[in-house]
Amino acid sequence: MEQTIFASDLDNTLLFSQKYARDTDLCVEYLDGKPQGYLPPTAPAALEELMTRAWFVPVTSRSMEQYLRIQFPARCRPRYAVTTNGGMLLEDGEPDRLWREESLEMVRPWRRDMEEALKALEGQPQARRFRMVDDIFVFAACDGPQEALALQARLGGTTPLDVEVTGRKVYFFPPAMNKGAAVRRLRQRLGAERLICAGDSPIDRPMLEQADVAIVPQEDLAAGLPGRAVVCGPGERFYEFVLRQAAAHIG
Repeated sequence: MEQTIFASDLDNTLLFSQKYARDTDLCVEYLDGKPQGYLPPTAPAALEELMTRAWFVPVTSRSMEQYLRIQFPARCRPRYAVTTNGGMLLEDGEPDRLWREESLEMVRPWRRDMEEALKALEGQPQARRFRMVDDIFVFAACDGPQEALALQARLGGTTPLDVEVTGRKVYFFPPAMNKGAAVRRLRQRLGAERLICAGDSPIDRPMLEQADVAIVPQEDLAAGLPGRAVVCGPGERFYEFVLRQAAAHIG
């Protein structure tokens, strides 16, 4: 049987915040004792069924520590997860040593650039907090989206790192470390012939470009993916659309 990977971003793709949660949604993440992340009520059964026919692998820019906060129900707990924008592979919650060593070697040419980005952030009032994430990339948090875009505009042209914005967050990625490279490595690791991907932001674009089927929330992410993109309709919850489309295309 053809081996398939269902590689999905988490935040705003499968997982969503309390702001968007309904009474019937399932809380699977707490931060400092407060509800933080939710899945649709259909997710456990849908993912359990998908996992009988494909590898379900979350692919996220979350750090390893942030990913491990998520308490997937046992019936749909993924064996593998890729965190840190491709830098870390977890198997049953444990980091894969070889994958990490390969990742550190991949980002080594940009180590000085990341250190310089951290120094530059010290003088930027928009950056409320910032840090190196798992020794793989630099992250900064701002008060809001406008401040994040201003920070990107100010520092984006001063570094060879890829500077991406999602909401109020700014990421400084070594060019070699993206979700597209991650799913290529993953396909090789698992011996998969087919790749179905879901994502909602420009950070997911390299992964979507590798997909045989790309599930996206809007047309701008579908650009450049002729015949491969499946776009969520207006008024639909993207989190539920992702599960339905993944099931339909896995078959």
